[in-house]
Amino acid sequence: MINSSKEFIELRNSDFPAECNRAKIEGAPIEVWFELIEKYPDMRVWVARNKAIPREIIVYLSKDSDPIVRHAICSKYPLDMDIYLLFSKDPDEGIRSRLTFNKKLPLAILKEMSENDPSEFVRSQAIDKYKQRVS
Repeated sequence: MINSSKEFIELRNSDFPAECNRAKIEGAPIEVWFELIEKYPDMRVWVARNKAIPREIIVYLSKDSDPIVRHAICSKYPLDMDIYLLFSKDPDEGIRSRLTFNKKLPLAILKEMSENDPSEFVRSQAIDKYKQRVS
C-alpha cells in the first residue's frame, strides 16, 4: 500500500523497475489520490494509469481537461455505463477511437458510435470492432 503522495512520486520517479511497478499496481488511501491530483498535476496521468485507483478517482479523472489523462481512464475496464457514455461523446477523437478498443464497452454504445460518431475514422473503427464482437 502506498501511504503518501511523496511515496507515490518517489516510486514513480525511481530508476528501479520494481519501484515503478509499485506505483502502477498498488492502492493508496483516497486522500492520497486526491492530494496527488490537486497538488501535483503532472502526476494525474500516473494516477490514472494505476490499476488500483477507486471508482471515485476514475469518475473524477474521466472529466479531466487533459486528454492524456482521459485516455488512460478510458483504457480501463470495466467502467461504469455513465463513463462509457461520457467517453463515447468526448470532444477528443483519440479518446473516442481508443474507447472502441475497450473490451467491456457495451455493444449498444459501440453500435451508436459506428452509426453516429462525427469522425469517419472513429465510425470505421467502431464498425470493425462491432462486427468482430457480434460474430
